Amino acid sequence: MQQKDKVVVIGAGALGLIALKQFKEDGFDVTGYESRPYVGGLWKDSSDNTISVHATTIFNTSKFRAAISDFPFPETADVYPTAAQMHDYLCSYADHFDLRRHINVNTRVKQILRENDRWNLTVEDVTSGKISTHYFDRLCVATGSFYTPRWPKLEGLEKFAGNVLHSIDFHGNDAFKDQNVLIIGMHATAQDVTNAISNSARHVYLSHRHGLTLLPRFNPKGEAFDTNAALPFFMLQSWFEANMPSLWIWLLDKILGKVSNAAYPDLPEEWGLRPAPSIAIATPIMADTIWPYLQSGFAEPVAAVKQITDSKTVELTDGRILHDIDTIMYCTGYHFNLPDSLVPKTDDRLSSFDPYPDGPGTIPYLYYNTYPLSTDPAVRNSLAFFGQGAAVYPGFVQYELAAMAVSQVWQGNKSLPNLATMKQWHAEHTANRAALAKKYNAPPDGTFYTALLPFKYFAWINETAGTGLFENMGGKLNGMFNLKTWSLWWNDRELYKLLRAGIMSPTVFRVFEAGGRRSFGWDESKKRLRRDNEVYERAVRAKREELGLDVDTGKPVEAKKEL
Repeated sequence: MQQKDKVVVIGAGALGLIALKQFKEDGFDVTGYESRPYVGGLWKDSSDNTISVHATTIFNTSKFRAAISDFPFPETADVYPTAAQMHDYLCSYADHFDLRRHINVNTRVKQILRENDRWNLTVEDVTSGKISTHYFDRLCVATGSFYTPRWPKLEGLEKFAGNVLHSIDFHGNDAFKDQNVLIIGMHATAQDVTNAISNSARHVYLSHRHGLTLLPRFNPKGEAFDTNAALPFFMLQSWFEANMPSLWIWLLDKILGKVSNAAYPDLPEEWGLRPAPSIAIATPIMADTIWPYLQSGFAEPVAAVKQITDSKTVELTDGRILHDIDTIMYCTGYHFNLPDSLVPKTDDRLSSFDPYPDGPGTIPYLYYNTYPLSTDPAVRNSLAFFGQGAAVYPGFVQYELAAMAVSQVWQGNKSLPNLATMKQWHAEHTANRAALAKKYNAPPDGTFYTALLPFKYFAWINETAGTGLFENMGGKLNGMFNLKTWSLWWNDRELYKLLRAGIMSPTVFRVFEAGGRRSFGWDESKKRLRRDNEVYERAVRAKREELGLDVDTGKPVEAKKEL
């Protein structure tokens, strides 16, 4: 790698900040462009027409799993951080690693061209309107996945006299005072909106086509739901995904179904939430926020819309008629694609490196949803798209690992396979998704996101990023036949115990030196893992106290007295 290869990162949200920090740390000359006037991207509640969280949004991953590997959340943050806390965290990350001086905010990328083996970016200063051109050796598009709002067709919508909007244009609850609101869709955004308008609207209908798995953020002992999956579970999942994927999906469906039934028993049949689709094709919802509104009757799950019959009346597919509907809001998500200005093009503008050549919402034409399948090896080794692919794993660390992997390739420490192998992976991935969709009856309008990658993606990214985690802690029977695992047990029993029995904080990905990304080493790792687990234990005890449980055992206090 040339020490001063110039790298540009488009976007300064979570993905862009993580990428920028990694490339900076690895010795690249980095520049970032962000069209908004601030860093942190969608995690700042905004009133414009760009995608953002709402003021009432709560992150669905606990801070113990969500954090970036070398930057833990402050202990004062909620176990499940609020939108404001998430934005503060990202801003603090940018400050801690001195990223702001590399980022040009209020700067919109207007065009990207491939010229003379370099990337030519035309950018506009949003404030002054000034246009300028800049050249870079490598390009990372890190603006995320969601861009085009999805507007499923509703028959007879032209008859409706009320307000119709997509959640991207939802900014506050004042406009919904005393209204009956019909929300199309029932997932995370619908939950956020329901919470936001709970003090103004009269009633909310949540129209959905398919069942939904409701999960609690905390288990009955006051522990964050996602902290129960420790490192042995992660390794087990990786092995099953590689060797017995159908059995693993069956097991996960059974486990999550049992948890859901225990946390939310006796759901009314008319809600239509059970049976829920398989985890293979649909993501569950952490339902703590919406559950009180379902219980009180303020929010009511209903069947899908069949048609709009007049100015305020809606007919559902089960024959029910909803009267006096004032607003219809689409909480139906977004198509995965990029704006045309961020699609790199050849210098003659006759072709492009569009990751979605078949249109929005299709499977990206990328290797591991990151690297372009271009016939030009120089393009394959200098262009990366972040946010177009992800495994079902909580938190930011998988994007950090993706940045580490790209950086290792760009430094010349690791190599991408040849184009034929990359295309073969894409063909197999496409066929596998089609098979899953057929087997589990994935609806065309469901949440079987094109960005979802098989969990064994971690094995590839582990090797390319150089974390050493699989080599040192993996293998058959969770390391029982791995000499490196036994060596760790013999040489440092405390570190072994922290890794195997402690929470799987993102720190675990920086323990081992494997010739790739920067590691902490064993001593620093133990210090950080101790801190992670101590903060976790204090949070659990505080939650148990809040719930009236015994702080040591998590059992009801009455049960302890009886003993």
